[in-house]
Amino acid sequence: MAKKRSSSSTSGTAKKRKGPAGQQPKRFPLQKIHELLKSKFPSGVVKPEAAVFLTAILEYLSVEFLELSANVARSREKDGDKLTVTLQDTLNAIKSDPEIMELLEKVKKKG
Repeated sequence: MAKKRSSSSTSGTAKKRKGPAGQQPKRFPLQKIHELLKSKFPSGVVKPEAAVFLTAILEYLSVEFLELSANVARSREKDGDKLTVTLQDTLNAIKSDPEIMELLEKVKKKG
């Protein structure tokens, strides 16, 4: 028989990541995404795993967009300590990445 883990034994030992200003990193709202899925598919059953999977995909894509946008902003701003990512940087990053362009074209065709 497998031992059950208690959440109290590891709760004090886990380290939390903090952002530059000592804040917790932003997370996608898993519960809101699950509720959105349930509202879009009222006749079917939406398992919680579907919301977790979709949330992970959205987090991954947002990190990719931000990373590409920051690279474009860095190439635009050669000097300066503070990096500012603009909408134009994001649009240029999207246009320069063929995989993202392909993904967006597929999304536009479906919708």
